[in-house]
Amino acid sequence: MRRRLAASFVVLGGTSLVAQVLVLRELLYVFYGNEFFMGWTLFSWLFWVSVGAWASGRWVSRARAGVGTLVGCHVGAALALPAALAVIRAARLWVTPMAGAMPNLPAAMGYAFAVLMPLCVVLGAQFVVGAQVWRQLPGAGDAGRVQGLAYGLETAGFVAAGLAFNFFAVAREEFAVAGWLGGLNALAAWGVLAGAGPLRRRTQAGLLAWVGGALALVAGSGWIGAGTAAWRYPGQVLVESRNSIHGNLAVTKLGTQINFHSHGLLLGAEEEQMAGETLAHYPMLWHPRPGRVLLLGNGFNGALEEILKHGPERVDYVETDPVLIELVRSHAGPARIAALDDPRVRVVFGDGRALFHGGGAGGDGDYDVVIVNLPNPGTVLLNRYYTREFYEDARARLAPDGVLAVQLAFTPDYLGPELETLGASIVRTLGPVFGGLSVLPDYDLLLLATLDDAAAPDAGELSRRYEERGLETDFVFPAAMAERLSTDRIAQVSAAFAANTVARVNRDDRPIACHYNLTWWLRSFHPRASAFMARLGQVDWRWGAGLAVLAALGLAARARGPGAGLWAKGIGSFSLMGFELVLLLAYQALRGHLHYRLALLLAALMLGMALGTLAGTRRGGRPGPRTLSVLHAGMAVYALALSGVLRWMAAAGSLPWMEGLFVALAVAAGALAGYQFPTANSVYVARSAKAGRGRLGAVYAVDVAASSAGALLVGLWALPVLGGSVTLGLLAGLNALAALAVLAGGREV
Repeated sequence: MRRRLAASFVVLGGTSLVAQVLVLRELLYVFYGNEFFMGWTLFSWLFWVSVGAWASGRWVSRARAGVGTLVGCHVGAALALPAALAVIRAARLWVTPMAGAMPNLPAAMGYAFAVLMPLCVVLGAQFVVGAQVWRQLPGAGDAGRVQGLAYGLETAGFVAAGLAFNFFAVAREEFAVAGWLGGLNALAAWGVLAGAGPLRRRTQAGLLAWVGGALALVAGSGWIGAGTAAWRYPGQVLVESRNSIHGNLAVTKLGTQINFHSHGLLLGAEEEQMAGETLAHYPMLWHPRPGRVLLLGNGFNGALEEILKHGPERVDYVETDPVLIELVRSHAGPARIAALDDPRVRVVFGDGRALFHGGGAGGDGDYDVVIVNLPNPGTVLLNRYYTREFYEDARARLAPDGVLAVQLAFTPDYLGPELETLGASIVRTLGPVFGGLSVLPDYDLLLLATLDDAAAPDAGELSRRYEERGLETDFVFPAAMAERLSTDRIAQVSAAFAANTVARVNRDDRPIACHYNLTWWLRSFHPRASAFMARLGQVDWRWGAGLAVLAALGLAARARGPGAGLWAKGIGSFSLMGFELVLLLAYQALRGHLHYRLALLLAALMLGMALGTLAGTRRGGRPGPRTLSVLHAGMAVYALALSGVLRWMAAAGSLPWMEGLFVALAVAAGALAGYQFPTANSVYVARSAKAGRGRLGAVYAVDVAASSAGALLVGLWALPVLGGSVTLGLLAGLNALAALAVLAGGREV
């Protein structure tokens, strides 16, 4: 029976890991790919898992949970995952159901929180119920040992499923993956029931029907996935939806307009003549003889065609995902395809930052014009092209008279404080890197940077170059250029940016522009929430330090009782979530394909936890404050070391072997937290027995609850506002204080 229960815990871990990755990805599509909402999703996930663990812990302390309850948890997990995927995809039908509109963010967050409840409560309860069933076996040992083994087995399931998903299922239809997980849960339940005694025919028939239903879900996943994917785009016709290793891509049709989407975010329409002309012609005319051009992103909306009108020698067009170009070739008009096939155009697939940092997309010379054709920095993936580090790389790749063009969504008639702060941040990030910077506001904010501070060309010079190159355009022509370069908006906007006292420089390590963009986004729905986020963006590290001191004082006050184990595990789990989010967002900033490696990094983290839990469980003996103190000291050292390593990696550039280093860092973080679980649990159980109180699953519930708090606080505030280095510094201080508090106030069990 122990082996069957062990298999049940492994399946629980595998289901939890893959389900978490699937719902994270689905909810990111709802949140337009904003990675910081991984923090909100993880908070919601862990909150409901802790509720399930806490509630089931109270129940099993009064009743004898049996095999039937455990099987019910497997059934619930198998049913809840595909249901959650379908309900998440339907979010846009209920939250801002308007074609092309931004989702109502607070409503979307509330929706996400509620949607995860059934699945996560079941998964949280299953751990405690399974541990209780194990404890009822002869010779099972004390509760601490049983939960330590269960934790290790669950983590082993995390690792196995994460590796399998990363290498074999990352681009597969989500409902097919859910079907396979449902089948695994059916087999695990079958094994547990068979271990408890002979199976009745009715039970066997039910199990067979369950397996058949799971296989039917796999078989029908294609049309189920296509049907539910259309719910993401209300008011539009879904023409095609494709998964790739980089994420979900979709083509929709609104009337006669063809739209391209990535991670639920509108990349642009196939026909955006005004936007294409604006972004292409101003920087191309700014340069006297543009021979070599680099276009970063979205060459399908007309910008590439407009660039070619200037007769460049070569255009390097960089796109991360080859599937996007496949979709463009299948659904865009003949003019867009002809531009892609022009012999002067070289389409380069890969991470633009890595190619740029490593010597340019071409690798054999400097660029006269670099054009960034991407949406606002609403995600870390996009923000990588709006940071000080990127602009420094861009400067190094420009020819002596080169031009860099950057564009932001803007409003011509009203400059609200949120948009002002976003624009001021990008200007303060870009301006000091270059000698000259021209600010051209309209429906877009066009920023044109040059290496020297020589006077920018006037409207007359641009008009002369326009005529000389024989351009024919609809929106960017001499009269329009003269108006845009002479409007009083330029002085007004520039003065507003200069007077702004809030905006900070945007960096890879501190993607504050993502926070500013979110604040501007919120303004469309809830001005009060937007104002709150704006104030949150001004909160500095001292608030984090104060919270760290309060947490350490709480631990010190309970260092002599059962609460020492709970508080120590809470601080450790909070720290682990902080390490996890720092690693994930640093990977996205430095490598640029988190969607592809999310499961691998989570599996590496869980591998470390499994190894740490195994080591802590086998250690035995009488673990006490000394062990907990050493673990917290180790976490403090790890936080400082991680900060240093990430800084070095950022300076060194993107190298292939760095992916392995990220995996090693994740394993190390997980090992520290994994070792702490059985240690803290043993302290809690031993001291609870002496005090005549305690509850099964309390440490596990605190573990999950503290992780959820870390996801919320670190994901939505510390990382975007303070940055990774400051966040790690605060975590180092928190754990150093915790180590001292445990050692000074505790005694051996």
